[in-house]
Amino acid sequence: MPTYKVPTDVLTPPEEDRPKELEDAHHEIGHAGAEHIVRYLQHTKGMHWNTILQDAVELVKSCPGCQKFNIAKKGFHPLRPIYSYIPGDHWAIDLATFDTSTSGNNFMLVMVDVCTRFCILRAIPDKSADTLVRTMKQIFCDFGIPRVIQSDNGTEFKNSLMKKLVNSLGINHRLTTPYHPRANGTAERWVQSAVQVIKKKLEGASRDWDYHVPLTQLQLNMRISKRLQSSPFSLMYARDVNAFRDYRKDTSTPATPMSYEELVNRLEHMQKVVFPALKERTDAYVKNQKEQFDSTHQLTSFPEQSHVMAKVHTRGSKLAPVYEGPYTVLHKTEGGSYILQDETGALMPRDYAPSELKLISVKDVVSTDDLYEVQAIIDHRGDEGHREYLVRWKGYTPEDDTWQLPEDFTDPDFIQQYWKRRGEKQHDVAHNTKRATSYKRKARGQSTGQRRSKRNKQ
Repeated sequence: MPTYKVPTDVLTPPEEDRPKELEDAHHEIGHAGAEHIVRYLQHTKGMHWNTILQDAVELVKSCPGCQKFNIAKKGFHPLRPIYSYIPGDHWAIDLATFDTSTSGNNFMLVMVDVCTRFCILRAIPDKSADTLVRTMKQIFCDFGIPRVIQSDNGTEFKNSLMKKLVNSLGINHRLTTPYHPRANGTAERWVQSAVQVIKKKLEGASRDWDYHVPLTQLQLNMRISKRLQSSPFSLMYARDVNAFRDYRKDTSTPATPMSYEELVNRLEHMQKVVFPALKERTDAYVKNQKEQFDSTHQLTSFPEQSHVMAKVHTRGSKLAPVYEGPYTVLHKTEGGSYILQDETGALMPRDYAPSELKLISVKDVVSTDDLYEVQAIIDHRGDEGHREYLVRWKGYTPEDDTWQLPEDFTDPDFIQQYWKRRGEKQHDVAHNTKRATSYKRKARGQSTGQRRSKRNKQ
């Protein structure tokens, strides 16, 4: 928390006047942050009280404009490494996209065994559910049926055909949180490594990329893993890979065939010695990795029923809001993501990672009975900075149109769309299809009876 040198001759306003002084200062210096507000009140108006900084922070957190545009430091939940101690038991899956090859392939399926880091690469023509399921079924027949597979939420992995496959085989399919690539970091890293190797082999012939996929798989599996201190190939097959040389000219004495007892002993050695040692090495590695991550990242937890803003990932322009909301936190999932609820009580269609959220302060939680759905903005009046908008309410007649202030709208998209249609301001619309609501305030002289519009919950 910053410290300040407090002037000796200061005015301490009454407690009931402090919120207005803070709010006036906040607006007078252009929606500045808490530290600017404190300095402004101290040096310009000679005001100070013991909790001035904390009060200023709460004010900024509750300001609707600042909630949408202020960039918050990313928050993270503690690192939760993914474990697997048996080869072929848990696969991480992802796709890499390429230009169409001479063979008609456009994608590369990447599967990584979490235990051994053994990777499987397959060039495929498309990412349809049928193609992926057919390819994965062949791999499962070669390496055995896993207990767990993990992937992102892409439609190529989240569909009825994939669901039928995992249900029929009894596989636990874990889907990671959208916009949170770290959750499927194992597959993401191997995608990057595979693409880098293939790029270096192309020599300008970019349409031949799928020709290099099989050798790239072998070369990646020959690398000594920093995490495991062994090659994925040797851990998966319990032997070293054959060296690249011409065995037709090899004059060395052929290796003696292994007896049945020797094969059994090798298998027991892998199960009783190698994999237990691998577990200890993995535990030590990820413990160190977790400690480093937790020490360098701001760890954040959002309490249930707290209010947050969610980051907008597809902004239409630089002037569009960085965050949208507010939303209410319902609860935290086992994976560390959050389930949110909008102001109408509807659940958001996906979960959110902590790095997408920022905590805000909502002083007055508006009842859903006071929320009405906007059909369109019909007209405006007033000059810049003093606008009002004539609103047509969904489910109501033109006689119910009312003039509303910009701060009455819970979402600015309808205002942006209105100006875009008029052609007076060329702002891109960040979310054309999003539903907007507003606080419908009674105009002077209207009846005091309240009516609530019908809303179609998604």
